[in-house]
Amino acid sequence: MDKQVLRDWLDSLDWDKTPPGPEPTPEVLATTRARYLEALARLTGQTEV
Repeated sequence: MDKQVLRDWLDSLDWDKTPPGPEPTPEVLATTRARYLEALARLTGQTEV
């Protein structure tokens, strides 16, 4: 449960890894957010932020 979705997306780009990084797509942000919310729920039982 981490930001692997974001890492995979960055690896798929032709980006030389120098700042600033590319802006993530709304889909990548939503998927990453969902994973963190799932981790929060599993760790704390909290389902809303």
